[in-house]
Amino acid sequence: MPCVREVLTMQKLEQLIDKNFAETAHGKVANYIPILGIVDPQQLGIAIYDVDEDEIGTAGMAGTRFAIESIAKVITLILAIKRLGHKRVLAELENGSADYSLSSALLDDELSEHVHRVNYLNNSSALLTTALIDQLMGQNSFNALLGFCREICNDPCISLNERLFRSAIMNDKDIHALAYYMKDKDILETVDQTLITYFMQSSMMVTSQSLANLGAVLANDGIKPWDNERLISHEDNELVKKLLTTVGSFEESKEYTIKIELPIKSGTGGGLLACAPQKCGIGIFSPALDQHGNSLAGMSLLQDVVDQLDLVV
Repeated sequence: MPCVREVLTMQKLEQLIDKNFAETAHGKVANYIPILGIVDPQQLGIAIYDVDEDEIGTAGMAGTRFAIESIAKVITLILAIKRLGHKRVLAELENGSADYSLSSALLDDELSEHVHRVNYLNNSSALLTTALIDQLMGQNSFNALLGFCREICNDPCISLNERLFRSAIMNDKDIHALAYYMKDKDILETVDQTLITYFMQSSMMVTSQSLANLGAVLANDGIKPWDNERLISHEDNELVKKLLTTVGSFEESKEYTIKIELPIKSGTGGGLLACAPQKCGIGIFSPALDQHGNSLAGMSLLQDVVDQLDLVV
């Protein structure tokens, strides 16, 4: 395959932005947190990190900062695996599913689901993973997560949006209910601290470029292409990519696995993280979402990029 720089010039990326921009009018921004509900839906940006060339191309609103939301789950899981090992972390998540299903993001579904399956990137698992980080680092857990996020995204300007954090912790009742339900089942111990860390990590502000850098690490076998330092072991990197492929796009993960064929993680802040192994990392931002919480214009744009570059896992 020709390198990304040769196939998708800045002009071609801008053309793809123009082609897909109309999709921003068809979805709705997330409103379960009031601050997310006031974001302008008509935004679209993309960044692509070419691993071979060690270059990043951008178009549209690639430098616009937005809430990382669910994509933070990937970073938290990677950090937990680095500190504790993937066997320990996955075992903790699997043990947490003994009394109820971890297959859904909402408490009503958690309570009514009878098939016990583990989704390592949904809200239940994310609370458990966050609790592991809290147990390791205590009051310093968010600072550790923030530092690791800045490192793996190669973006020292990532910061906490205090206003978003306060809005989230006051208004996201589903997560509160789920956490206290898990405590009642003796799965979570320190609910208050876990909720604080959970909402803080979801309130970090990133850009499409940040996510493209993260995707490039995953595409480059866990090695940061900008300095050739290994950040994730080969085995753990393969595990993370498999999880993104199978459960990274909420209820539509299976459909997007078939259509796009890349490891993907979406967030309700409008972000999309994708990686094409040995080729590139991709970050996209467009906050107008479909009914499942995936970016409409973002997914359409990602499909076009995959087609243009023939990106097949």
